[in-house]
Amino acid sequence: MSFADQFTPSSPEYFAPLPDLGMALERMGHDPKGDYSPSRENLQTLMFGCFNNIPFEALDCSDFRRKLDLSPAHLFDKIVLNRRGGYCFEINGFFYAVLTDLGYDCIPLAGRLLFNQPVFTGMRHRTTVVHIDGKRYLCDVGYGSGLAADGPLEIDTPEKQELEGKLFTIEQHPGAQFGDITLIRHHDDGTQTLVYTVYLTPHTVMDFLPANEMTEVSFRTRRVCRKRTDTGSVAVDGKIFRKRIGDETIEEEITSYPQLYKILVDEFDMIIPRTSFSDDWPKEFATYKLYD
Repeated sequence: MSFADQFTPSSPEYFAPLPDLGMALERMGHDPKGDYSPSRENLQTLMFGCFNNIPFEALDCSDFRRKLDLSPAHLFDKIVLNRRGGYCFEINGFFYAVLTDLGYDCIPLAGRLLFNQPVFTGMRHRTTVVHIDGKRYLCDVGYGSGLAADGPLEIDTPEKQELEGKLFTIEQHPGAQFGDITLIRHHDDGTQTLVYTVYLTPHTVMDFLPANEMTEVSFRTRRVCRKRTDTGSVAVDGKIFRKRIGDETIEEEITSYPQLYKILVDEFDMIIPRTSFSDDWPKEFATYKLYD
């Protein structure tokens, strides 16, 4: 036994496997009996499953006022059984658990959001690096906007990389105080967006707990729920619901909680247990004072 092998986590629930890998794969739109052995192609397929089936959302913060739990068992209950989603710490945590259970060599990493400014913020983002055939790939299924890559990006190449019609580069600056690499998105008009920085030092789930608490606070007054569909996308931003079908976008103002609930169930296919509801509306929504 090496010196490092003698260490054990104080909270082992954060390091447990998913309760049912097959159900997790089904939630991602995949055949649970399929071959997902480590390869770049399979990694791309698995990432697409998250993008197309699991919404980016922070309703537990803005509406339900529920404390988030980043353990695999809780993420399984929320994302798989209740067909919910989450933000970076949840979706990337769920994806990391899937990859680990499938035998991928991967590590969770912490990052700093840049919002296209060369000013770094606190560590409020989580990503994953996957090692395949001697190459390192940056994988992020929990960024929540179209700026991040739609698949794995090779970390150790200085060249521009194209994914789904989008161009990216990864700038290397190892050992910098604000991170070791920066993800940059290049646009058709010649401009670029600084997306986030990432530390390449491995982290554990417990390292993300304080950062997750900061992120929870930032979403308390910001309702967001977005998901891709076969024909476009659906999104809730504050009081507005948007449904994009091809080149057409339908916009609807959300004027009541029952209307919001119907959108979440019908458009996002979420399961919100009726047993927790009052006769007219769930008590969990009462603290988010958007409506009279």
